[in-house]
Amino acid sequence: MLKAREILRLKHQAGLSLREIGKACSCGKSTVSEILSRAEKAGITWPIDHLSDKQLMSALYPPTDGRTSPPEPDMEYIFSEMKKKSVTLMLLWEEYKEKHPDGIMYTQFCERYKNFKKDNKLSMHKEHKAGEEMEVDWAGNTLSYVDTSTGEIKTAYIFVAVLPASAYPFVYAYPDTKLESWIDAHVRTYEYFGGVPRITIPDNTKTAVVKADFVDPVLNKSYNEMARHYRTTIIPARPGKPKDKAADENMVGNVSRRILAPLLKVSFTVSLTLT
Repeated sequence: MLKAREILRLKHQAGLSLREIGKACSCGKSTVSEILSRAEKAGITWPIDHLSDKQLMSALYPPTDGRTSPPEPDMEYIFSEMKKKSVTLMLLWEEYKEKHPDGIMYTQFCERYKNFKKDNKLSMHKEHKAGEEMEVDWAGNTLSYVDTSTGEIKTAYIFVAVLPASAYPFVYAYPDTKLESWIDAHVRTYEYFGGVPRITIPDNTKTAVVKADFVDPVLNKSYNEMARHYRTTIIPARPGKPKDKAADENMVGNVSRRILAPLLKVSFTVSLTLT
């Protein structure tokens, strides 16, 4: 809810004082007084359910007729803040308007931000919130090792997970890419990161997706149950859309170049001791 809308509600519906409203909305008495004054000047009466947030703010902050141009928002700061969890353009615009009451309107603010990303070639940039997403996949390259009990040369498959907001990775080797290994890898990743992201983004591997679909993919039953247990949402990357999990694609490349390639000439042996 917009701060201005809440200020009007607390004044007209709850009958609170300026000090009480400021405390409830985490703002100063002067801000509360200004909002109420602007509402009175604009002829806004309670209730205001018929007004959208955009209509309300346009009424409270109409364009000025002065010759002086309003101060421009700092788009580099806004772009940086938008990477933070739960931050929206509306919140940043409200922050801007608190500092500059005669500043540009919300629609102009959004247009400035859109143009800033376009001018800086950021239009295709996907903004990630810290801790919200985790991308997972098997690396295309593998490693070989010798089972000393049989002398057999076996293959190690590399699981790669990454938090796209920070590019922080987790890498683990498995003897196969079966469902048991796939789920175990997720559990180990959550334990390593010390938490579970809101969204987990896998590729369309069979251990994750039974039926790939752009709109309604069918998840593997066990994988879906694991997600429900850990309270994360599985959103598979769309088929043929590598940018849906670009961070993991980049990390797989880094792991292949920086870890797997240097180890190709190294011989590994594994011995199992039964107790």
